[in-house]
Amino acid sequence: MIVKMSKVSFIFLDSEKDTALEKIQKAGVVHLQRTPGSSETLTGLAADRNRIVRALSRLDVKAVQEEYSYSEDKARDLSQKVLDVLDSIKESEEKLNLVKEDLIWWEPWGDFDPSEIAILKSRGVELHFYEVTRNDWEDIFKDYRSFVVSSVKNTVYGIIVVAEGEEAPDLDSVKLPEYSVSELLKQKLHIENKLKGLYEVLQQFSGQQNMLKALLKSVEQDIEYHEVRTGLGNEDNLDYFTGFMPERDKDKIQSLAAENAWAVILSEPTEGDVVPSLVENNKLVNTIKPLFDILEVLPGYKEMDISLDFLISFTLFFAMIIGDAGYGVLFLLLTILVRFKSKKGGPGFNLMYLLSSGTILWGMLTGNWFGSLALGSWEPLKGLVIPQISAFPELFGTDVDSSSTIKYMCFVIATIQLSIARFKNFVFKMPSLVAFEQLGWLTMLLGIYHVVLFLVLGISPIPPYAMNMIAVGLVVIILFSQQEKGVNFFKGVLKGLNPIGLFQLFLDSISLLSDIISYIRLFAVGLASLAIAVSFNAMAAPMMAEPGVAMIGGALILLLGHSLNIVMGALSLIVHGVRLNMLEYSGHLDMEWSGFKYEPFKKVQE
Repeated sequence: MIVKMSKVSFIFLDSEKDTALEKIQKAGVVHLQRTPGSSETLTGLAADRNRIVRALSRLDVKAVQEEYSYSEDKARDLSQKVLDVLDSIKESEEKLNLVKEDLIWWEPWGDFDPSEIAILKSRGVELHFYEVTRNDWEDIFKDYRSFVVSSVKNTVYGIIVVAEGEEAPDLDSVKLPEYSVSELLKQKLHIENKLKGLYEVLQQFSGQQNMLKALLKSVEQDIEYHEVRTGLGNEDNLDYFTGFMPERDKDKIQSLAAENAWAVILSEPTEGDVVPSLVENNKLVNTIKPLFDILEVLPGYKEMDISLDFLISFTLFFAMIIGDAGYGVLFLLLTILVRFKSKKGGPGFNLMYLLSSGTILWGMLTGNWFGSLALGSWEPLKGLVIPQISAFPELFGTDVDSSSTIKYMCFVIATIQLSIARFKNFVFKMPSLVAFEQLGWLTMLLGIYHVVLFLVLGISPIPPYAMNMIAVGLVVIILFSQQEKGVNFFKGVLKGLNPIGLFQLFLDSISLLSDIISYIRLFAVGLASLAIAVSFNAMAAPMMAEPGVAMIGGALILLLGHSLNIVMGALSLIVHGVRLNMLEYSGHLDMEWSGFKYEPFKKVQE
């Protein structure tokens, strides 16, 4: 459920603002409406945070963490050491890149000592280095004392000898290197060894990154504090600010204000307030929370919490889309293994236990075990199958049409879920007259359901009452969709007869039809997953019958094929399984998922 919030405003003396903020922070229940100001302290803290983040970003997250006793001085000293190492690494890598560039550039010239070229010049003999095309070399340098050092494709690397008093060609020559190739190789080796040592030091620091994380958290809390401090409203030596807190904590804040002689105003949030959302549920319903965290979605404060609805439907959609009991067993075993190694539970593991079990149950009822007909026809497993939804209907005779049955199930699931959405919306919007619009959509939905069965499955005729339900639903929607508080009922009806509104109603009616039909994706994606598994099994079967290398090849095909199928199934869950809840179902609830997280102003102790 979404926890009910109270709006709270504090007023206290400017001279007491630090004491007041520290006590409110210690209480840890008020979510502040922040309008951060600016100060040198904030600027310094932001720079401090960036340095710590930079230090953490280059540490190995997989390193085994050492035990530590936190102190800010030790943490800051560690941060500076890491930054010093990172600066040294950056400087060494830049030098190494320059050395590598020089080696590549001078490789065609061979290894020589540039100082010897200078000695020759002092004795009246100059060597000029040129990099030219083969044609230019033969044409321009034919009258000079010259020799070719090397050539690559059409490029010649050559030297000409110019004695004292002679003129060199009017052509830019190659500038001599500062070091010989052998010296550059020594420098390269020296820098690489230095980098190796620096990375070893960095790896040692990686075992202490929890201390840096604690420092980062402390700095971020200081930033939060000073953002609040600089953003306080001020008038006549009085400071004030507004926030929100769970209604259950009103007494706690009132007592705190009374003890410190602050003025505090508690009220209900108004229509224009932007209120944070705090969602709290029991342990079972909270199982779905990890998925919401991954999707980064939260219902708005004035919306509904559909965690339980989402959990039930997503479990069903997961099972139907993956559709394979064998995959479900793998998911369950992998979850148990990871849980055992992590030694720490949580809603994420509970969610995977539920989803894996649901997949095993659905696969067991459809007889789909790794897409294998042989496993599906094995009597102990075959006896668990419901023939009407079997993955291999041929095992139960020619009269079984499981595809049509599952399509029918998809439309039933759609109608039930969307009907629940409309009814919940009706209850949620009561006692407003506009709530009755939802009953119109509900009536219309139940009528369109029969139209979908006729259009997709050919179930005919359409019952006469279905068309009557659609007509009644349209009338109810027109009568109540534009009703507003304080507006005459008949004016609302006239607004509902607006041509633009009627055209939009026509489009929404078509959308309602498509929403029901869209649930057929549960059948389609599940069927595709089964087809892929069957195909890879068929490819591998002849090879698995042969001993030796062929059998190993067949095993690899099975491993890669089923792994690919699982990955594609996971993607399908996001594209299809989540979509049906986030778009179709949420759309019928008029949900926008516009919420933002309740984050109270508080000090987190290490």
